[in-house]
Amino acid sequence: GTVVLWIIVDAQGSVHDVRVVKPLGLGLDEKAVEAVKTWKFKPATRNGAPVPVRVMVEVSFRLF
Repeated sequence: GTVVLWIIVDAQGSVHDVRVVKPLGLGLDEKAVEAVKTWKFKPATRNGAPVPVRVMVEVSFRLF
């Protein structure tokens, strides 16, 4: 299954304000949030300056 999240990537490339849009349950939503908070992104830029942006992220899980 897939957990869909809205996140904000700040001007330093760090993740903030993580919100679950499409949950899976079974504790996987929390695991997806924990994982995404550790990610670093290349910041978006406007006129050459880094700016915060809102991004939709999908985290896929395979249960065996």
